[in-house]
Amino acid sequence: MQIESNNYPVAVLGAGTMGEGIAQIAATAGHPVQLYDVSQKQTQAAVKNIAGRLERSVKKEKITEERKAKILANISAASVLKELASAKLVIEAIIEDLAIKQDVFSQLETLLAEDAVLATNTSSIDLNKMGSVLQRPERLVGMHFFNPAPVMALVEVVSSAATNSELAGFVFSLAEQWGKSPVHVRSSPGFIVNRVARPFYSEALKIIEEGGADAVSCDAIMRDCGGFRMGPFELIDLIGLDVNYAVTCQIWESYQRHPRFAPSVLQKELVDSGRLGRKSGQGFFEYGADVEKQITINAPESTGPDSLILEGPDLLPETLRKLIESSALKQESTSGKGVICLPSGAAVVCSNGKSSSERSAELGNEVISLDLCLDYQQSSRIVLAPAENCPEKALQEAVGLFQLMGKQVSVLKDIPGMVLTRTVAMLANEASLLVQEEVADAAGVNLAMRKGVNYPQGPLEWVEEWGISSVVKTLDNLQQVYGERYQCSEWLRQKGDS
Repeated sequence: MQIESNNYPVAVLGAGTMGEGIAQIAATAGHPVQLYDVSQKQTQAAVKNIAGRLERSVKKEKITEERKAKILANISAASVLKELASAKLVIEAIIEDLAIKQDVFSQLETLLAEDAVLATNTSSIDLNKMGSVLQRPERLVGMHFFNPAPVMALVEVVSSAATNSELAGFVFSLAEQWGKSPVHVRSSPGFIVNRVARPFYSEALKIIEEGGADAVSCDAIMRDCGGFRMGPFELIDLIGLDVNYAVTCQIWESYQRHPRFAPSVLQKELVDSGRLGRKSGQGFFEYGADVEKQITINAPESTGPDSLILEGPDLLPETLRKLIESSALKQESTSGKGVICLPSGAAVVCSNGKSSSERSAELGNEVISLDLCLDYQQSSRIVLAPAENCPEKALQEAVGLFQLMGKQVSVLKDIPGMVLTRTVAMLANEASLLVQEEVADAAGVNLAMRKGVNYPQGPLEWVEEWGISSVVKTLDNLQQVYGERYQCSEWLRQKGDS
């Protein structure tokens, strides 16, 4: 589908950050755009903000002065709602309040042509409820942009049970014409991104509540080992602890308070005390000109072994095996279950959701668990967790082993699943549940998490690399310790069995 943008008028309701960003996108694509807000002062401020961003683009030589003038000429400010009557597409980006949105869309239905598209930028409100008061609910669709809208590629195209499928397809194609990466989503709480992303925050919160690691170390592990642009705690501080907590509670309530969405008591305590993150100067970290940035504590330099035995090297992650093989260490390979045997008799094993102490009892020698890495060769950090009774000499040997390979090493308390292992397992599980429930397909979920929140790869893509059976085993082992929160989806289990 290709439409003539100059003959397809667009209106945007709400001149806040999202509204002005969406207006800029549509105007840049060549549409005549009307921007409306109940506050005319806010509307004028939004137009000024758009002009400022375009001027910065001119100075950076991303666009010409002529291009800037054309984009701004496409935008006009509407002072009353009825001025939007000629719009063929209206995108609502107002307050997240169901009743207010329903009222606005009901008014628009009396003003617009019957074939006009009503789109909402809601991040979480059910479109089935939103459309229940409308005369033409089949014309209502979600266009959920991500902030900052002109920069972020993802658009979740959300359909209710009533949404016309051809209309959803039209909006999908239109978003592509605007240079975006759209994905189809069936309306359900949190859609894709806000739902799948919950474990990124909740697992980190559980880890520090258990004393497995501190916030600084968690963030470093997620960045260095997982390839995420920001760690969970610095991201929560940026979003705002209150905002992040409210979204978690909303999704938790929407899913009948399922344990996997349970909000953190620690986070609530911080919110109640006014520690809201960057905007308040204090959150998980402190901010200010005189505040020193907290530094990750790495394991001290240790002497590594001069040889090792790989039991079942083919069962080790490929990038870990290549990392070890590229070292100058004397190596011997035997059959086995994917274990790195040190001269001290201790065994380094990849985390599978069990504690190192439990695995020591199973294997009959002291175990040091190794956390997951997106790529062990490229990662600057390796994360270890020794069994409770692991001799210090064995731990130092394991630390030294990876330091010989140029890695920084973090040593954690012995908690099941460590940091990245349990987080990625839960991200994958939640992603698989969306596919199982037919909220979105696997490709859409992966694309949404890459483009919407800049994940290094989609959760289900990571599953394929890690091994579905390993993810299922990790979740099952975590469930044995923590209960229903870690229950594996049937979709993953069936994939693992096939």
